[in-house]
Amino acid sequence: MELLAFVVLVLGLIGSSILRRHLVLARQLKLRHIIHEERMRAMEHNVELPEANDLELARLLGDSQGHRPNGKGWLFSSMLWVRLVSLCLGLTALFGGIGTCIGMAMTTGEKMYEYWAMGLIPAFVGVGLLSFYVLSAGLARQAKQEVAAPAA
Repeated sequence: MELLAFVVLVLGLIGSSILRRHLVLARQLKLRHIIHEERMRAMEHNVELPEANDLELARLLGDSQGHRPNGKGWLFSSMLWVRLVSLCLGLTALFGGIGTCIGMAMTTGEKMYEYWAMGLIPAFVGVGLLSFYVLSAGLARQAKQEVAAPAA
């Protein structure tokens, strides 16, 4: 039964990463198609278009992935996301570990109470994630000020 749960978990992780990659590539393909159609329409009407700026195309395609090369604001949005995930996972791991410690210590099973310290592992992982959340507040504040600063 444990092997089946592990296999399902691994297949789910692999499937979700493949789905994410597919969605990113589909969005990039759609954006490239829109740019191509725009250029073809302009050529039909004999409208002069400037040469395709590779940096601008990279910025547009980067936006479709959530990355903005040479653009302001990307650090702030990703920092918020990473901090939020670390807070949620940290709280979950901390209280899950504490609950495991208490549950294993109170059990009446044969020698199960001797393994109460196994709950300390997720508890300390949670403490680590929560300390990252607290310590990264300064970096998030700095990134927010960078976004709020007017472009020179």
